[in-house]
Amino acid sequence: MFNKKILLPLILSLLFVFLSACNNQPQPTATVEVTLPTVTETPMVTVPTETPTASPVVLLDADILLWAPENADQALTEQLKNELGAYADSNGHSFALTTTLSAAQPSPTVRVVVSLASPSEVESLASVLPQVRFLALNAPDLNPTENLSLVVTTEASRDLLSFLAGYTLALGIPDFRVGVLSQSGTPEGQTTRDAFVTGARFHCGLCNSRYAPVEYYPFTAEVSDPANPADWQAAADALLAKGVTGIFVQPELSTPELIAYLNSRNITLIGIEGQPNLETIQKLLGVLSSGIDIEPALGRLLLGGSVGVVKAGIELKQVNRDLFSDGRVILFERIKQDLLDGYIKTLP
Repeated sequence: MFNKKILLPLILSLLFVFLSACNNQPQPTATVEVTLPTVTETPMVTVPTETPTASPVVLLDADILLWAPENADQALTEQLKNELGAYADSNGHSFALTTTLSAAQPSPTVRVVVSLASPSEVESLASVLPQVRFLALNAPDLNPTENLSLVVTTEASRDLLSFLAGYTLALGIPDFRVGVLSQSGTPEGQTTRDAFVTGARFHCGLCNSRYAPVEYYPFTAEVSDPANPADWQAAADALLAKGVTGIFVQPELSTPELIAYLNSRNITLIGIEGQPNLETIQKLLGVLSSGIDIEPALGRLLLGGSVGVVKAGIELKQVNRDLFSDGRVILFERIKQDLLDGYIKTLP
């Protein structure tokens, strides 16, 4: 029999354990529902960053370039375009026209740039392209450099034209048998006569012919009344009596009747651009014209040379090569340049 002193504590212990177990049953947990906002994921869109694209550089590939901006003289541009194109074709070169020009555009083949751009533009470009020869027109205030040459136009005055008419005729007519028909009693007639004689004698000095009739040329004859056929015919006959075969007619005297009469006598004539009835002359040595002739300068520039300042304003057109050879053209150009530079006097 159990001892009551032992049994009672044991029962109390078991009861305590039982009650503790009951108290430790899991209690229901309250659930709190939290509704979160729905987030819609938007796919990332990558926007490409635009990089400015530089305009492609247009390379210019020609021996000779004509740089004529859109604001340049269009008549002069067209004239130079035709002349440079013809020069390039006849001399085995290539030619191109451009309205814009940058330092990156000329290819290594470009040798000469003829420019109608502003002085500041052409000066700036020439300084960064030393291998290219520039010929600038209408830029008289610039200073020429090794690769920058200038063309300055000079007014073609009556004395200049008459001097060159005398020089050219004496250079092209055998035995210097040349003369001039001028109008008496007028300043224009006096200037025409005196400058013509000065020009002819500048070439040949005494101008004495080697064969009969042996005379000292040039001869002059004056017309008082251009409207009187007897007057101009008498003056023309006075020259013909001296064996004259080349005549310069003052433009104011250039009537159809006088030209027809000289044509009938097989006379060689030299004219001035704008002179009446030039188109009816049958034996024309050439026509002196106011304009820009840059061909002589081009030859030197294409060879890498420099021409400094070229004074232009007179050129010899419609040259009769049967009467006036290439060598004579070169002499004409040299004297013309000295004349324009002021080294030669046009009047005695």
